[in-house]
Amino acid sequence: MPQIKSQSDPRPYAPPKPLYEQVKSYVLRNIESGQWPAYFQLPSEHTLVREMGISRMTIHRALRELTQAGYLERIQGVGTFVASPKKQPKILEIREIDDIIHSRGGRHQCDVHFLQAEEIEKGIAATIAMTPGEEVFRSYFVHRENGVPVMLEDRYVHPAFMPDYLSLDFSRITADTYLSRKFALLSHTHSIQAAVSNAEINHFLELEATTACLVVNRKSWLGDDVVTTARLVFPGNRIQFT
Repeated sequence: MPQIKSQSDPRPYAPPKPLYEQVKSYVLRNIESGQWPAYFQLPSEHTLVREMGISRMTIHRALRELTQAGYLERIQGVGTFVASPKKQPKILEIREIDDIIHSRGGRHQCDVHFLQAEEIEKGIAATIAMTPGEEVFRSYFVHRENGVPVMLEDRYVHPAFMPDYLSLDFSRITADTYLSRKFALLSHTHSIQAAVSNAEINHFLELEATTACLVVNRKSWLGDDVVTTARLVFPGNRIQFT
């Protein structure tokens, strides 16, 4: 039976971690303690399911995220191993744009250029596991810091996961903030590239000349399902990540 916290108990309430986070903590504790050194082969997913009493999907997600973060290496058909410390990458944290702006003491503003349902094109459909011609939700935002455009956000959303997306007020809350609040178990993958601005980017970010930009392609997952994909364009002369 769960314990009820007494009103006189001075300890702050700490909600339990999601199961996949508990699995990640278990693995990291074994690595950090030295019990599982570099190149150590982890127990199989079947073994972890049996020992921890957690579903294989949850175990798989935890190991996948630790692999993406550089703590583990997975070899197809062989198993999962603790990565060599020298191979653990330095992770670039990509925070939400309003968080970046507020941390610098700035004022965030979001211009909604369109928020609509449309037929998904073949190239985009493949990235979000939809069929070309199906209805997808699309948003096109420009985020400003103290009135100056600092990020262009072109996003596609799977209607099955967010049927209310088109009715939301994104002048008050960013799409990523809403997603993180709605789906506690959401995870992200990113691909990052350098590019130069084209006519579209120059127009919406109000750039006077061709400018070097950082383009972040973010895909947000709920388990094995893709909820949304977004192309985030940052002009290199206006914003930086630290």
